[in-house]
Amino acid sequence: MKPLQSQLWQFLGLPVWHCAHGERLPYGPAPVAAPAEVRLITGQGSRLPDTLLADLAIALNGIQPEIQDETAWLAAGRPGARILLGFNLTTPAEDLAWHGTLPLSASQKRELWSRLCSLNSAL
Repeated sequence: MKPLQSQLWQFLGLPVWHCAHGERLPYGPAPVAAPAEVRLITGQGSRLPDTLLADLAIALNGIQPEIQDETAWLAAGRPGARILLGFNLTTPAEDLAWHGTLPLSASQKRELWSRLCSLNSAL
């Protein structure tokens, strides 16, 4: 079912058919992606240092973060996550738990670790 058709059916209050295997049908609705635990958004052309990724793995208790480019994140409609961090972003985003610029200054590192501690203790 094409998106316009499904929107029309939803508007009319009719049941909409959803396929669990959207990859089998080229015009079928895309399956809803599971929300990420931790998503790191990087600005265009930015790459996170390996040392920062290793430190984040320790701070996140081994949770593997999803790393996404800013343009892909914006094109996907700004998908959320339990912990959403931004690095070197070109556009401001209010839905981020923390954002900063690379390389991180000492005060940015303290702010990031403090924020991660508060987010992890909230669970």
